[in-house]
Amino acid sequence: MNLNILRYAIEVEKSRSITGAAKQLFISQPNLSRDIRELEEEVGFSIFTRSSRGVVPTDRGREFLRLAKKAVQQYQALEHFCAREEHTSLSLQVCVPGAEYIRAAFSSFLSRQAKGRILSADYRETGTMDAIQAVCQRSVPLALIRFPDRCERAVLSLLKRKELSCEAIFHFEPAVIMSERHALAATSVLTAEMLNRSVELFCEEDSLALYLNEPLPSAQCENSVRLRESGSLCSLLSHIPGAFAFTSPMPDSVLKEYRLVQKKYASQKMTDAVIYPEDARLTRTENAFLAAVRQTAAELQVF
Repeated sequence: MNLNILRYAIEVEKSRSITGAAKQLFISQPNLSRDIRELEEEVGFSIFTRSSRGVVPTDRGREFLRLAKKAVQQYQALEHFCAREEHTSLSLQVCVPGAEYIRAAFSSFLSRQAKGRILSADYRETGTMDAIQAVCQRSVPLALIRFPDRCERAVLSLLKRKELSCEAIFHFEPAVIMSERHALAATSVLTAEMLNRSVELFCEEDSLALYLNEPLPSAQCENSVRLRESGSLCSLLSHIPGAFAFTSPMPDSVLKEYRLVQKKYASQKMTDAVIYPEDARLTRTENAFLAAVRQTAAELQVF
């Protein structure tokens, strides 16, 4: 019995929907339906009752899923027991998009995990395609990538060909970030016309658009400044009262430090996801870093 299929069944129970579970697992709905049917054939009874309203466990299915959860937990405990990472050292190599919430998560991770240990970390802020290439070449064991939801099918197809696993970390709509001294800082609803009178600081990367043969990302306003890296974005926004930027939501601590505000603005939905080779097993350190990223993302104000 495949442990991954048990995880799939557990996610189906959680989502109460094959379609919803497939989206969370980043696999196709037909493939997930087939895997669940094959699992039911293997165990000899129906695990789920299917209807137009979704899926719910049968009585035997509910007991099966209870035991499946125990099996997955025990396997994870066994992995933890067998892990050979040195308790005296901490090593992490990862590619990530330039995002304040990920930087905050990395800082939180180090503050909790690195104390009293020998530290070796390689934290690279890269574009999506560079991150994919780095993982494929095994120069880093995992990466976080960012892509518009409208490109999800193309990105997942590419990752499948590259034999990379993919798990969603954060779904969001970009927010408008500006100084609390900006003339629009107190405005509840922003429009394109309002923003067009300001200066947009723009630091989108081009690699995914080039791969997909799409028009390169460009500023949405007439007045714009393109940045080659996002590390200075908050400082620039803080010191240029008439500037703004579209970014992933930021932690409150960062907004307070730079005296910034973030505002809702209807824009395309985005996904940050973790990728790693299908044949790889993440270490405790890597899982701890991802847990910090997920926790930080969960605390953000999402519009």
